[in-house]
Amino acid sequence: MEKPSKDWFSDHEYWEANRSFIWPEKRVEMSETAAGHISTLLQMKPGDSILDLACGFGRHSLPLARLGYKVTGVDLNSRFIAEALGKAEGADTKTRFLCADMREFVERESFDHIIMMYNSFGYFEDPEDDAKVISNCFQSLRHGGRLLLQGTPRELIRTGRPSGQSRYWFEEADGTIRLEEATASRDWTWNTTRWIVIKGTDRREYSYGMRLYSTEEYMELLSVHGFSPVVPHGDLGAKPYEKGRDYLTLVAEKPGNRFP
Repeated sequence: MEKPSKDWFSDHEYWEANRSFIWPEKRVEMSETAAGHISTLLQMKPGDSILDLACGFGRHSLPLARLGYKVTGVDLNSRFIAEALGKAEGADTKTRFLCADMREFVERESFDHIIMMYNSFGYFEDPEDDAKVISNCFQSLRHGGRLLLQGTPRELIRTGRPSGQSRYWFEEADGTIRLEEATASRDWTWNTTRWIVIKGTDRREYSYGMRLYSTEEYMELLSVHGFSPVVPHGDLGAKPYEKGRDYLTLVAEKPGNRFP
C-alpha cells in the first residue's frame, strides 16, 4: 500500500472527520480514570508539573489538572489547542496549552513528568524525527523525572495479522459505514491504514501511517538518549507486560535526583 502524505497528521479535516471514531465517547469518559492511573504509575507528588505531549483536545491534560498538577499541553493541531483552552477557561486549575511541533518543543529541565498517550508517537516518515522527540523529552525533564510513552509494538501487530494486511468494516451509530484496510510494510517498520467513509451518497477517503518498533527498539531508543531505567508495562495499571499480547506502556526515568 502507498504511504499516506508525509504530513498527514497536520490535516485538520482528517482529525475532524474521524474524531468520533478515534476517540469514541466511552474512551473520552475513561480519561478521568486514566489520569488517576497515570498519577500512580509515575509516582506523582502534589504540585508536580507534567507535559502532555500531543495532548489533542486535552482529554488527559484536563483531568490531570483537576487532580492538582501543573499541566502543559502541547499539540500541532491549533483547533484542538483552542478547544482545550476553552475547556480550561474559568476552571480553578494550573494549565496552559501551546500549539507546537513535538520535534521542536523543548523547555529545558521544566517538567517532573512527560506523557505521550495512546498512538501519539511514531507519525514521522523519518525515524530521526522520532529520535528528536525523545531527545527533546529528555532535555525537558528534570533529573529524576519520568516519561510515560504508549505505543503499539511490532510484535502485537504481527500476532494480530501475520500476513501484514487486514480489512474490516464498521457501522457507526449514525449509520456511517467505515471500511478499513491496514497494511504493514514488508520489513514491518511501517503501518499504513486507509479508511473509506461512506455516509449516504458521500464517500471520503483518509489514510494515516505509523512507524512500527519492536519492544526492544522502543526501549533502546529511550536508553540511547539517556533514560534509565526503562520499564515496560501491559497497561496504565502496571500489569506485567506480555510481549506479543499487550499494548506497550513504557515508563522511563531521567537519572538524577529531583530533590537535591
